[in-house]
Amino acid sequence: MATLLRRFAGEFELDYSTLFIEDDAVDRTIWPPSAGGWLRATEQQVSLSSVSGMFLIPETLLEYWDGEPPPAAGWTTSSEALTWFSTGKLCLWRTIREHPLARFDLGGPGLYRVRAHTGDRDRIQQAVEAERHRIAAGSATGSLRGVERFLVQFWPAPPSDTRDQIDAPERQYPENAEYQQFADAVHDLAARDPRDALERTERTIRDTEQS
Repeated sequence: MATLLRRFAGEFELDYSTLFIEDDAVDRTIWPPSAGGWLRATEQQVSLSSVSGMFLIPETLLEYWDGEPPPAAGWTTSSEALTWFSTGKLCLWRTIREHPLARFDLGGPGLYRVRAHTGDRDRIQQAVEAERHRIAAGSATGSLRGVERFLVQFWPAPPSDTRDQIDAPERQYPENAEYQQFADAVHDLAARDPRDALERTERTIRDTEQS
């Protein structure tokens, strides 16, 4: 049975509706992939999209487990991904990066599964719209607390984990195999019989287009 090793809780007022969780070694802004979804993960970064960054101050709970945690009760929505961190020392950021919101340490560098939980996003959106109307009518001010919550769980992933694809050292993904074959064939143009190498290159291109 997996053991919870570390936990952190905080409330963060966001800008542009996004909370970024990044490795401390990152020396540049990494933007999340353009694919849809409220949880996005890539090399060195995990990002969470709030229903609205205008009126909500989400509570965020971070957990580090030594293995896959048991199902979390009381959470309506969940999503899971794979990520890689070069140090495992994480910083939480808004989009406008004046200073880190918080820090959270994992067990060191490596591949990690990340599972995020939140509430019913449709209901949260309804609460935001209701607050928007109250503010417009002058009957409410400020931001909503306690309406939106995130639980983000990390645990070590084995090197064989291929459920998601990320860029990480020493990881070779199946869909990249054809490109490596193509690169090897091009290299042969300079190292071997040009006619044989050209034939191999053309064959690789045909196989790639048909797959």
